[in-house]
Amino acid sequence: MPRNKGFFRSTTFYAFWSVIILAIVAGLLIWRNSKYKIANKKIDQLVTVKSKGLYQISYENLHIDEVLGNISAENIEVVPDSLIYQSLVDQNKDPKTLFAIYVPKLLISGVKTPKALLNKEISAHVIRIQNAKIEIRLGESNTNNDKDSTFRFREDLYRQILGKLKSIKADSVILENAHVVLKNKVNETVRVVAEGLNISFSGVAIDSTEKNESNRMLFSKDIAIECDHLDIPFKNKVYTLQVNGLSFESQKRHFHTEKITLKPLLSESSFARANKFAKDRLDINLGNLDIWQLDGHGLLNQELIADTVIINKASIKIFRDKSYPHDSIDRTHDFPQEELMRMSTPVDIKKMIIKDSYLEYKEKNDKSDSSGKVTFFHVNTIIDNITNIPDYIRLDNEMRVVFHSSFLNQAYLSANLRMRLNDKKGDFSLNAKMNGLDGKLLNPLLRPMALAELSKGKINSLQFHLDATNKQSKGELILKYENLSVKLLKKDEGKNKYKTKLLPTLAAGIILKDSNPKNGETRIGRIDFNRDIHRSMFNMIWKSLLTAIKQVAM
Repeated sequence: MPRNKGFFRSTTFYAFWSVIILAIVAGLLIWRNSKYKIANKKIDQLVTVKSKGLYQISYENLHIDEVLGNISAENIEVVPDSLIYQSLVDQNKDPKTLFAIYVPKLLISGVKTPKALLNKEISAHVIRIQNAKIEIRLGESNTNNDKDSTFRFREDLYRQILGKLKSIKADSVILENAHVVLKNKVNETVRVVAEGLNISFSGVAIDSTEKNESNRMLFSKDIAIECDHLDIPFKNKVYTLQVNGLSFESQKRHFHTEKITLKPLLSESSFARANKFAKDRLDINLGNLDIWQLDGHGLLNQELIADTVIINKASIKIFRDKSYPHDSIDRTHDFPQEELMRMSTPVDIKKMIIKDSYLEYKEKNDKSDSSGKVTFFHVNTIIDNITNIPDYIRLDNEMRVVFHSSFLNQAYLSANLRMRLNDKKGDFSLNAKMNGLDGKLLNPLLRPMALAELSKGKINSLQFHLDATNKQSKGELILKYENLSVKLLKKDEGKNKYKTKLLPTLAAGIILKDSNPKNGETRIGRIDFNRDIHRSMFNMIWKSLLTAIKQVAM
């Protein structure tokens, strides 16, 4: 499915964290002063100076309990000064990221005053930010993958946050029920909306003498993230990606979602009309998604490193209207393993498991003006060694797929696919087999997609082997069947029904071999197929299969 590069960029995370820290430091520093008037001045000055005048802060009901070490404030707003920002734009010095933050309630408990006064260290027990509304405006430069710039950003962030302090520490920093919106800074297009966002940072430490974060994420020993709903609209307004029930725990290295939906915003007919050429319309629902042993530091460095990915009860529906012309894009190197190698994000997933899922391909035929569906029920799949990292490929250069399903919810079908990684020819091999089914069960897809109908007969079994590159396939097929009889059809437009084409059907009956084996001989289909480079890998497999079936049956 398509990728979004918004909210989980490391630079965005660090920038967001820096603004939160500025607000926290503002509250903690008032322990250096004994008067509210001086405290207010310090807070305003801190935010203004730290941001070089770009941000202004306002708040209400500031309360300080020096005995218990508690601070609270309400209706805190940190907003950019529009005149200062425009001045920075005019000088081409505007920041990559712009924030607007509103916090109805901020609570800080357990502030340790002596350390702040004597050692330039700020320490607190719990910092709680409730019901915040956060708007983050991202510039286009935030979509790059420059790891060196990310590292430099972190180093600068330490200096900016700490200033003259030696350290800032807190047992917990808790963001509760936040609403976060990410927008494009130039045209204000919404990139991400997060609702019901809860983030808990445990063991927070920002220390000028210890910058190594090898055992920390975002200055914390542990991060727990929960989000009720995440909405990621696509730029072309054709799809939206929705995530429900998201959670992540850095110590357990576990990521979970209750549901992920790639939702098309146009109907099948509207989607087809919106494109000049025939194009696949996707409708994807993933049930529970779990990623185990996920490398959190890798995520911050734009890497996806994990042990196991498990998907339960996925539904993947693909629709194509073939009444529109096919494009002329060269797809020579678009095989899945080749696409993986081209990804800019380093990926290493040891195993992906897909359980009890549903796969559907629906096609509208321009000749029949009707749609037929190929369906696979109870899909269970294991994919091993999903990686594009050269060191891991040298140890194991095959990505393996084991596929089990119920074809049309009637016949057991299994397949083994082996794809060679980092191979310029896209080398792969496929072995598949299917149990028997009544031939008439194929008619709901044969009528609209092939204008044909099986009036009787039974498919007993199918075995299929293929060795292929991204240009050619070779292999063989054994299809066993008995008493097949086929009718060719035409569409009666007036009655919107199919009727038999008599003479072509008689000719097909003469040509079609009704059984295999016959007279003790089993016919085998031999495959030597040259791929149409403008079509997909799966089209190549289907065409290879079809050429072999024709050899056996005709």
